[in-house]
Parts: sequence; structure tokens; C-alpha cells
Amino acid sequence: MENRRGAYNHDYNLDERYLRQVRLLRNLTLKDMAKYMEMNDTIISRLENGQIDFTPYYHDRLKQACKKLKVTNDELLACRNIIQQREKRGYK
Repeated sequence: MENRRGAYNHDYNLDERYLRQVRLLRNLTLKDMAKYMEMNDTIISRLENGQIDFTPYYHDRLKQACKKLKVTNDELLACRNIIQQREKRGYK
């Protein structure tokens, strides 16, 4: 049986919607998240607000940040559920 809780087995297609959820999950500010993603906090803000396209480069940075933060697959599943509920209710 595989370990679904493993922090290093992220098989989710992370996109800009996960960025804010992961940041809030760990109770991080934009500046804190920027440190984990090794980029400027204004870029994080612009990604979260959809002002910049979420390219594969940013995807890789988010995935690396999730590894550093030890975000588990169960936590990513919870984030996905939150995202889906928000979309059903018409939120961005």
C-alpha cells in the first residue's frame, strides 16, 4: 500500500489556485511564501490575482515550496476540495 500522506509524492496538477490555498494552509504571508518559492512577493501576489500567467516555471517553484513546507497529499486534496467548493459558489 502506498503512502498517500508522503510530503514528497505530489501527483496533483498544481496551478495558481493552489498557491493561495497552500499559503493560507501554512498561515504564511506573501513575503514568507516568496522566500519558500525563492522569488519576489509582488510576483506571488500577481500570480494569486491572475495578473501573471502561471507558467511551468512557477509550477515548479510551487512544487518545490510544497516540498520545503512538507505539504502532504492529503492537504493538497483538502485544498482541491476548497477550490472546487469555491468555484461551485461562483468565487474566484
